[in-house]
Amino acid sequence: MGGRRVVTRRPVASKGPSVSVLTRLSLKYRILIGLLTAAIAAAGIISTAQLKQELMPSVEVPQGFVTATLTGASPDVMVTEVTEPIENALRGVSEVQSVTSTTSEGFAQIIVAWSFDADKTQVEAELRSAVESTKSLRPESSTAELNTFSLDALPVLTLGASSDTDTATLSKTLTDSVLPALSQVDGVQNVEVSGTREERVEISLRQADVEALEIDTASIEPTLSAAGIVLPAGDVTSGTGEISVQVGSQLSSLDAIRALPFTTEDSTVLLSQFADVDIKEIPATSISRVNGAETLTLSITKASDASTVSVAHGVTEKLAELTPGLPSNVVFTEIENQAPYIEQSIHDLSVEGGLGLIFAVLVIFLFLASFRSTIVAAISIPMSLLITMVGLNVGEYSLNILTLGALTIAVGRVVDDSIVVIENIKRRQGDGALTIEGIVGSVGQVAGAITASTLTTVAVFLPIAFVGDIVGQLFRPFAVTVSIALVASLVVALTIVPVFAYWMLRRPSKPMKRERFVRARAAQAAWTARQEEAAEARWARQSAKLDGKNEKREQRGKSALPVPAAAPGVVAARGDGEEGSPYDGLQRAFVPILDATLRHPRRTIAAALALLLLTGIGATALRSDFLGSMGDETVLVEQELPQGTTIDQSLAGAEKLEAVLATKGSVETFVSSIGTGGAGGFGGGGGQSTSITVIPAEGQDAETVANSLRADFAGVSDVGEVTVTTAASSALASDVQLAIQGNDADSLSQAATQLGDAVKDLPGVTAVSNDLSTGGNVVMVDVDRSKAAGYGYTQATVGQAVSAALTGTPLGTVRLEGVDRDIVIAPTQGPVALDQLALMQLPVTAVQQQRAITDATDAFTEEQETKAEEQEAEAVAQMQETVDDAVEARDTVSAQLGELQTQLATLQTAPLTPAVPDAGSSMTPEQAAQAERDAQISALTDAIAQAESGIEQANAGVDAAVKAQEDMAAQSLEAKELQARQEGLADTKATPIRLGDIAEVREEATPGAITRNDGARQVTVSVTPAEGQLGTVTQAVYAATDGLELPAGVTFVVGGASADQDESFQQLGMAMLLAIVLVFLIMVATFRSLMQPLILLVSVPFAATGAVALLLLTDTPLGLPSLIGLLMLIGIVVTNAIVLIDLINHIRERGSSVHDAIVHGTRLRLRPILMTAAATIFALVPMSLGLTGGGVFISKPLAIVVIGGLISSTLLTLVLVPVLYSSVERRNDRRAAKRAARKERKAEAAAEKTAVAAAPARS
Repeated sequence: MGGRRVVTRRPVASKGPSVSVLTRLSLKYRILIGLLTAAIAAAGIISTAQLKQELMPSVEVPQGFVTATLTGASPDVMVTEVTEPIENALRGVSEVQSVTSTTSEGFAQIIVAWSFDADKTQVEAELRSAVESTKSLRPESSTAELNTFSLDALPVLTLGASSDTDTATLSKTLTDSVLPALSQVDGVQNVEVSGTREERVEISLRQADVEALEIDTASIEPTLSAAGIVLPAGDVTSGTGEISVQVGSQLSSLDAIRALPFTTEDSTVLLSQFADVDIKEIPATSISRVNGAETLTLSITKASDASTVSVAHGVTEKLAELTPGLPSNVVFTEIENQAPYIEQSIHDLSVEGGLGLIFAVLVIFLFLASFRSTIVAAISIPMSLLITMVGLNVGEYSLNILTLGALTIAVGRVVDDSIVVIENIKRRQGDGALTIEGIVGSVGQVAGAITASTLTTVAVFLPIAFVGDIVGQLFRPFAVTVSIALVASLVVALTIVPVFAYWMLRRPSKPMKRERFVRARAAQAAWTARQEEAAEARWARQSAKLDGKNEKREQRGKSALPVPAAAPGVVAARGDGEEGSPYDGLQRAFVPILDATLRHPRRTIAAALALLLLTGIGATALRSDFLGSMGDETVLVEQELPQGTTIDQSLAGAEKLEAVLATKGSVETFVSSIGTGGAGGFGGGGGQSTSITVIPAEGQDAETVANSLRADFAGVSDVGEVTVTTAASSALASDVQLAIQGNDADSLSQAATQLGDAVKDLPGVTAVSNDLSTGGNVVMVDVDRSKAAGYGYTQATVGQAVSAALTGTPLGTVRLEGVDRDIVIAPTQGPVALDQLALMQLPVTAVQQQRAITDATDAFTEEQETKAEEQEAEAVAQMQETVDDAVEARDTVSAQLGELQTQLATLQTAPLTPAVPDAGSSMTPEQAAQAERDAQISALTDAIAQAESGIEQANAGVDAAVKAQEDMAAQSLEAKELQARQEGLADTKATPIRLGDIAEVREEATPGAITRNDGARQVTVSVTPAEGQLGTVTQAVYAATDGLELPAGVTFVVGGASADQDESFQQLGMAMLLAIVLVFLIMVATFRSLMQPLILLVSVPFAATGAVALLLLTDTPLGLPSLIGLLMLIGIVVTNAIVLIDLINHIRERGSSVHDAIVHGTRLRLRPILMTAAATIFALVPMSLGLTGGGVFISKPLAIVVIGGLISSTLLTLVLVPVLYSSVERRNDRRAAKRAARKERKAEAAAEKTAVAAAPARS
């Protein structure tokens, strides 16, 4: 190859003195390295046993749940009075991103979400403060509580318990015997029993006795509270020291409650005298059933630092110990257990990893054809994995399907550095003995390259730290695991592998047998001859073409093109360096291909660009998914019944579905949770829902079972709305959601129906549902606030009164026989019809009582005044009658006196008529007549005197009678008035009013539930796609809803899993760009050049070629695992190019031309490049096939992407990178030659000028 050759110094990867020192020290202290290797292996085994076994990494969900209640409130009232104030307060917290609420009758759940990078503790504190601040804005009887969610709070084990006895007895058995024992199992956080028929203490007032004894019912609650309080009262001293004093005792029995004293006006009575006190069963609001039989459910949650598998096994073992000693044949049925799935996934991934390890070792053996060399190279696999286990244990990571998947993925990659090292050691050793200096030199030659290649692979995972949301939390442990494994593999390759190589490869290899040597030389010569002949033929064809062109050029007067002096044949293996090694069979097969591409760089680059274009076209045909199916073969059945459905009606509806399930041979077990909706308040109930978890029989496909059940349930009547989905789609939230917003409920309902109809028949759609619950009727008690206030009521007190009458009054809790029970006053009304509710009497208020007393007092005063007037008139009349009688008597006496006086005057003036004297009398007739007259006059005079005296006495009697009557009347009136007033005030009772007196009672329609998002009313239509059809369905939904005319004021956006997918894809896309930048920076630092790293990056986009092709070939959707695989490829594919370019630069430094350096460098790196690629590919083959099924939703698509990308990028690295390198470097050499020529011409011109100037001087 004639012509001037300009050799420029090329950038090479620096070895770094620290790397050489590290290898040299390892070889110097190889015994210590051996012991450290054993120690690390032991530590790795111990760490593996100590790692927690989980299904997924621990994920902190940045969400809080506010549960609010207001007994009896309709959804509309709940929104106005409770939900809105809480929503407004929550939105005021700075870190909050969204607030979504669902409000039903008497109940609201508000979900508040904040950013993943926010301080959870601080945000929770601010949210609690915000909820607390709404107390003054909400009704007094409302409640609100904030809770947060974590995946660790999910039960690790759920069991159904049944027995021969009733539910109450079984519940007591579980509470007394099972729960305490299970709570003591190591790692158990909480054990909860649900489905129990709980009991409470009910106080049933006997109204007749309450009224007869004049009991104030308002005193019952404070009396109960005070009676059960035990107060510390200080200390007293005794001979043994101080003893604390406690006053009081707790209520410990029903008799103690019945014997509580209540004070009335007249006496003290016991509670039992006016009320019945009994323990009664609380009406059930939910029912748990397994295979159609009612059971109790035990849910076991673990502590955050405990292992799911360990806890589940510990609980199972403890139950096995307890069950034989339990009464009534208690049987436990496993409903859900995470442990077997976790163990199976870990086992399956371990098997796939083990198979991958075996395949990788076989590949190494096939290439190296040496058992000892294979052992030395393969030792990096277990050592790197064990070191990774130590790192995971120290970092407190768990062994889950993501970290184990990362280890399985890393199996093929962790051997790459060791392959390069051992291949270089083996090749440089040749047939000679292996020395420490030889090993150090061999390792030092590739140390820079493998360090750079490992760092680039690790660097691609750094951007995952910036990926937010759940994707970052899920895949961060994956990235950490792979990074630790790769760094460990680099350390092993630079320390342990050289030591083991020295121990196992010191002896020279056996020399090749002469016959084999002769055959190899003959094959080499024959191949060289063929290549030379082909080169000559090409030269002849090229010369002929050039001759023809030159003739035409000469005819046009142009200069002829130069004809190559000789045909470029085989680049000879010559020199003392690596390029002096002979061609082997693999190299002889590849070099002609390389030579052809180097001779036709434009065609090669054009073909590569065309391939890249086809890759882009093929990518558009890919199906897309979010996370894919976890392989959970469970079917979920959701049954929604109309609002107002009772728990008994819900049970009847669920039994119809259970009857269908019981006849299905494809169903092994079904677990029903009935009544998860709830009725609240008075006047109606909320809608009831039933959830049935169906576990298919072994070997049955969940999707097939779900389709069969959909068809079967369609023929069952009166079961409400039934939705059947697979657990895989539900658990990973794969639904496409159409969030519809508007202010009018009817418009929202219409829009939901329109959108649902538009998408339900789209290809790939398995189910369409919405959260617009069926409305119902509610009894509205519209209180007239003015009237109510006039009677002393508020809207809240009216509600409390109605609630107490219909549902009872809670009084707190009481501990009886070691069990805490609620204590309530039983409802004062039985079942009430709507038309009777308005007639219900309300309790008398203080205002009413005071007003009754005032009215009674006023009425009494008016009555007494009337009576006083009547008594006064009567007294006056009686007195007048008495006086009249006395006057009449006096007048009668006066008349008699007058008559007597007249008679006396007549006697005194009348002539004296002689009278006949009595016999024997000495009087004359005149004397006798005079004496008779005197006697008459004397008698009359005495009579008159007596009459006058009688008149005086009559007058005095009249006066005394009048005065006595007046005094008696006044005293009697005053006494009666005081007595009546006192008795009247004490006995006055207000008359209760009826509910209808202050409120309008009516029945009206109400929505079943109201959903709001950031203050706007919302309805969500959920579209469930078939597995792997998320992207296709999303695009179809966009197309089907585009241009759809919705009611005025209604808008919608497409979200759900599709929005999560878009955001995650965007974040991972940015992570890939950042990874490329980091890789580029590392390569710039390695090669101290800008152009060569750009050449290396060319292999990155071509990794997508194989990845897309294999995804299409295997019909695997593009999801997050696939994108993580593409992210890994960015680091993996450049490693081969780094090793290749590094050697080419080394060869050029020794004076070879660009073409020779490329050919020698490529052929010498062909074997290690193919070995590392093949080892990684074959290590991933078991995962890509999903042979065992464990963690398939993560590992399979990831492995497929890496395999396809590695195949295409490796082939293009060996072909395209040399072509680009040749083009760039030849151009650089031409520029360097031109610069040298210009410099030489300038020097010659300067010398000529100097000579010309010196000539006159010499002359």
